[in-house]
Amino acid sequence: MNTPAAIDRIESVLIQMETAMGTPVFDEWALVSKAPEGWTLIEYGGPRKEGFLADFNTDMAALKNTLDLSVTYVGDSAFSHEGHGSGFDAHMCVGKDLFLLFNNTAKSTGEITSNPKWTRTQIHFAELLEAFIADPVQ
Repeated sequence: MNTPAAIDRIESVLIQMETAMGTPVFDEWALVSKAPEGWTLIEYGGPRKEGFLADFNTDMAALKNTLDLSVTYVGDSAFSHEGHGSGFDAHMCVGKDLFLLFNNTAKSTGEITSNPKWTRTQIHFAELLEAFIADPVQ
């Protein structure tokens, strides 16, 4: 999958998740690549583009241990219950050394997952993950 197709798929799924939940699940997402010299932002959607890169390392702290390239493969994902505010709530590996990060800047992961509608909302997250497994971002 190319980057524009991935962006369309991401934005479509976020709308589906919001519809299922009745409120935004994630109001921020970022497609990033990881290399030995550090992280590169490929695309961003959300309310704080200006501050996103400045706060990246701090915001990544809760998920940092789940992003080891030597043991992370396309289709791997993780949620953090430590992400609050700008701290990232979830990620999925969507291509070689490519990660899709998700965040809700107003709610914690615990608040999101405690909503009874979360169960049916997860289906859309899983479908997005399956789409990237079948056709990783190049």
